Amino acid sequence: MTLRKTLALLTTVICIFLFLPARAQQDTLVAYYDAYNGGTPFRTWTIEKQYAFAAELPALIEEYSQKPGFYIPPSLEEVLSHSYGLPAEEDLTQQQAQEAAIASLLALGQETEEELRAATWTFSFLTDDPNAPLWSISVYNGVSTARNRLYHLSLLSRSGEITLEYDHLASPEQTPEEILMVFKRQFPEESFDQTYQEKAMIGDKILELMELYPGFNADKSYTICGLPKENEVSYEEGLAFAKEVLARDYGGDGGWSEEAYPLWYAEFVLSSPAVPEAVIPVWNFVLRNPQSREFFQIYVHAGPDGPELVKVYLSWNSNG
Repeated sequence: MTLRKTLALLTTVICIFLFLPARAQQDTLVAYYDAYNGGTPFRTWTIEKQYAFAAELPALIEEYSQKPGFYIPPSLEEVLSHSYGLPAEEDLTQQQAQEAAIASLLALGQETEEELRAATWTFSFLTDDPNAPLWSISVYNGVSTARNRLYHLSLLSRSGEITLEYDHLASPEQTPEEILMVFKRQFPEESFDQTYQEKAMIGDKILELMELYPGFNADKSYTICGLPKENEVSYEEGLAFAKEVLARDYGGDGGWSEEAYPLWYAEFVLSSPAVPEAVIPVWNFVLRNPQSREFFQIYVHAGPDGPELVKVYLSWNSNG
């Protein structure tokens, strides 16, 4: 890369950092993310702004994780799942990548060149493999929402090889729901027979399908489980805390005891229609008497500021 080009890229990144919204003005990571580029989705940002934000994100998480209600939304989990960069001299430029994509799409014979050029295009420059960076390109008919997406392509920035990842006119062999159903067959059918690690593997699959099929789980109907990060409450810590709470508040004659109510169910929840986002992530434990089938269900906030009691439900009292 020439010195001039290097200086230009550094100047661009420095300018972006100078005009970032002040962190002090935002109470949560989600609010900061929403304010970063006027509330527009990450995929619509320039690659320079994507690169700057992705580089800053680990420090942001470290900072905001110290504040109450810390939560990483799925949109930022997706950002964290990739590495972002800027094209070097040996890489195709964004304009060259777009021209190559147009030529590839024209070969399908489904849209005219005029229609393709009038479409909405989004670009990300991914460096997940530093030796094979690629352009991630999406084409939309209007606003860049899942329902308007026409195509998604991956283009290796050095060889120019193109893979068509999504075509709106092609009928997928399986829906994402069917793919998930097949994936889940390797685990016990009932969720209470699955380990929390197995639930996390299913959660990873749901997140993968959400990335591959925009619109899948848009209503957030699926509970997404995972595993705690290093600074979050571990399984052992969460369960020990849950037992302490139950012993303190529900112990005594005829009440909760570890012998009478062994652990029956555990999951680390990242997203669920049944759990308010403000308390995510949480451990969900169910401790059940095998004879009477009565149980205690306890939610434990598991963020860096946890463990903290969220709610206890009793099987004989639907209001907890």
